[in-house]
Amino acid sequence: METATDRIDWKSFLECQDLHWNHKPGSWNEGAFIGNGLLGAIIYSELEDEMVWHVGRTDVTQQVNDVDAIEGNYRIPIGKLVLKTKGRITDCQMRLDLWNAEVTCTMKTTLGNIEWCSFTHSELLVTVIECRNTDGEQEATWTWVPGKAENPRVTFHSMPEGGYYPCPKRVTNPEVRWERDGDIQITAQELADGGKYATAWMETSVNEDGFKSVFLSVGRDSLHQTGKQECTEVVSSAAALGIAHLRETHRVWWHTYYPASFISLPDTELTKFYWIQMYKLASGTRADRPMLDLMGPWMDLTPWPAIWWNLNVQLTYSPIYTANRMELGESLCRTLDEQLENLIRNVPKTYQHDSAAIGRVSSYDCVSPVSDERGNLLWACHNYWLQYRYSMDEEMLRNRLYALLRRAVGYYLHLLKLGKDGRYHLPLSVSPEYHLLAEDTHYDLSLLRWGCKTLITACHRLGLNDELLPRWNEVLNNLADYPVDQTGYMIGKDVPLLTSHRHASHLMAFYPLYEVNWEQKESRELIERSLNHWIHFEGALRGYSFTIASAMYASMGRGNEALQYLKQFIREHVQPNTMYRETGPCIETPLSAATSIHQMLLQSWGNCIRVFPALPEEWGDVVIQNLRTEGAFLVSAVRKGGITQWIRVESLAGEPCRVQCDLPLSLCVEGDSLNSVSYTILQSQDGNTRIELDLPKGGSVYLFSENNHPLP
Repeated sequence: METATDRIDWKSFLECQDLHWNHKPGSWNEGAFIGNGLLGAIIYSELEDEMVWHVGRTDVTQQVNDVDAIEGNYRIPIGKLVLKTKGRITDCQMRLDLWNAEVTCTMKTTLGNIEWCSFTHSELLVTVIECRNTDGEQEATWTWVPGKAENPRVTFHSMPEGGYYPCPKRVTNPEVRWERDGDIQITAQELADGGKYATAWMETSVNEDGFKSVFLSVGRDSLHQTGKQECTEVVSSAAALGIAHLRETHRVWWHTYYPASFISLPDTELTKFYWIQMYKLASGTRADRPMLDLMGPWMDLTPWPAIWWNLNVQLTYSPIYTANRMELGESLCRTLDEQLENLIRNVPKTYQHDSAAIGRVSSYDCVSPVSDERGNLLWACHNYWLQYRYSMDEEMLRNRLYALLRRAVGYYLHLLKLGKDGRYHLPLSVSPEYHLLAEDTHYDLSLLRWGCKTLITACHRLGLNDELLPRWNEVLNNLADYPVDQTGYMIGKDVPLLTSHRHASHLMAFYPLYEVNWEQKESRELIERSLNHWIHFEGALRGYSFTIASAMYASMGRGNEALQYLKQFIREHVQPNTMYRETGPCIETPLSAATSIHQMLLQSWGNCIRVFPALPEEWGDVVIQNLRTEGAFLVSAVRKGGITQWIRVESLAGEPCRVQCDLPLSLCVEGDSLNSVSYTILQSQDGNTRIELDLPKGGSVYLFSENNHPLP
């Protein structure tokens, strides 16, 4: 059955979400960004006579082994392509066109005009610019300025705000070489400890319509070809294909990407913010391209030129599942699969037969020996588990995730000590971002509980009789309780939360693990006390503190508070282009704000789909289409004037289906024409309606009140 949400005019809708500039974006924080999951650029202007494409390629890293990632395998700046105008720029009208994933601009200078548009092709590793210059600006020039191949942390350390950590040892790379291959200009950079990368670019002659084209690519040495060969061939091929063909194929990809799901909120600011995050995700990673680190393809000076595993990765990937953009999550899962041997080598040799872990920071090789921050791999496995739960891909669980999760839990099993109280305890550890170590940290205990329960669930699902099943059950039955004091959950044993704490590592059992949750009435007072103590303890709170708090309040069904903290984040922490910085770029926090929005619209933890579980009072009119839930269901729903009109649920895997909503108990249930649906309607403890549906794989059902049939 077709409904109103099936007739979305995507072009018109996304035009309303575009970013607009009526002046030059003056910095990285203001610039327009383009990318294809590997190559990208952020476009801005720091001087009155130039526009800069600040180019990045995600996998270009130093190659010094056997040291920490921030010492040896860190990201390297690529460089900037500069459009130098002849006159002073007096006006700049720029637009980030989300639907077509391109930036368009008209610049006026004291000597003429320049019109240009730019995109990084959705699949080819090439950034394209088409421009037309008039009057005195016909003499404007394009120049490539290669970045210094140096650890950004070393550079940052020399700045006034950069001296709070030890300066890494400087690695001196050879000077960049300038070369030419016909019309293609090239800079080639060798690295001191092996490997090379190169940038190639060319500009065409002006055509009969007054336009010229610029093509730029970055290549990196691989087993198959040199970086110079890669980028030179890409630029040559792009020029041969021409702008029209490149634009057409580029747009096809993006026009296919967006309709996977849809949301529309009455808050136009948040709707725009959300859709820019969906654009950012697909510009930053792809299934077959590197996982997102802290910057994606948008490099800038930073002390964080690597991957952080104690929150950043997990928040970055958190919106992918509900947004029904599962293919993007594969970049994280594939990285964990491919680097399993390094994850094993991260634990002491005596544990390597059955364990794996990761420390705080790594490069894409996941080399990061674990020390006293122990749970990071288990938290990453939680994201992997969500990838499974939202897809119900049993092959993924059996052949990929299960062995990794078993090893991540196995590492903790080696650390357990049986105390005099007959309970298992964990050693002195770091609770991420808190300055004091503790035994029995909430972070460790919650992740170990979740890991053991999940392994048991997986065994039942897969029909496995794992020899460790009795051990996991024994640990669950005898693991130490979470340390608690009068303020709520503690950091760990004998370590209360006495100073402001930006991380919610001491609240993990509540969110995102839901080991403790709001539907457990006996837990509500402790949850609320803990949350209030944490989020009102100002001083160290950062942007992601507010996005996490928003998601937590949504998990409690408190939409007004969830919206309050989300808006506080956007008001106080978001850059004009929706990026976020904590000294350097940190991509995870705005993306986690999209998760906060999802939490208000749809939740599916605990084997129950909750539709509109935490809508703020001011959100009277809301539309969602094909948001995804655990159990592999697609959910669409419409709310008007504060009343839910109808809900549609489609089963992709035939899993048991339980829906909670605010429709009346007298609701109507109508299956698709091919299947009749048996169901039971109940009232939940909090007064909502719960429907248990026998929905086959491929089947769908509409839920609606008597006077609100979903058909137009």
